[in-house]
Amino acid sequence: MGRSLELGRRSRDPEGIADYANKHNYADAPKTFKEHMAELKDLLSSLPVEENDAASSDGEKHERDVNEAREAVLETFDRGNNPDDERITSCRNRVFESNFGPKYNDEPNVFRTKETSVYRITGIDQIADIVNCGYVRPKEGKLKGGHENEIFWSVGGEKLNFIDKRPILETSVGTVKDGQIGALSLDDLTAVWILDSESGKRENKLNTIKGIKGLIGKDGQISVEELEEKIKNGISLADISATF
Repeated sequence: MGRSLELGRRSRDPEGIADYANKHNYADAPKTFKEHMAELKDLLSSLPVEENDAASSDGEKHERDVNEAREAVLETFDRGNNPDDERITSCRNRVFESNFGPKYNDEPNVFRTKETSVYRITGIDQIADIVNCGYVRPKEGKLKGGHENEIFWSVGGEKLNFIDKRPILETSVGTVKDGQIGALSLDDLTAVWILDSESGKRENKLNTIKGIKGLIGKDGQISVEELEEKIKNGISLADISATF
């Protein structure tokens, strides 16, 4: 308890949250991230910082408050799973208008997009990565064209249709802007469209994927093969009981 009290007396920033934030440019971060920052600032500012304040308060309560602040900071930055993961905190989202797809209008299985949404066509390996880390982050290293640490999205509408069989991520048009820093989270997505091989139709598997994320927990990992099996067959009672 003494260490926690000392942290509280010494600084309004016991876990170095301000120092960490100052090293990164969060000016264009998603609104949800800014809200987390504001909540943490309020929480840390409410802790006793003067020695006589701490002495006059209940020691155990103060230690509990400090520990809660610490856990909130660690959870927000996800240091346990992704220590200073630049692919999450500083990736750049690129959003483009597209003319890709009108020629597919006559195809029976074409996937037509909406003007109110933004889309990303991707692979099942990225869906597994989203489940494992909780974010739509870039792959490691340089991509085609020399791009690095960037995620590409396309604005929906009549000019954007898909016939590719790969998964499609969808989010609302107001959630991501061109140049926005910080990876979108799983909760930012409005749909994950995956082709059902038997029906030949795309189905929104977002809730299933969130359920799988909940099953594996914060520190769990899932392989592409395991993910494909659960997407196809759903979450079983055995899966659920194994988490308790």
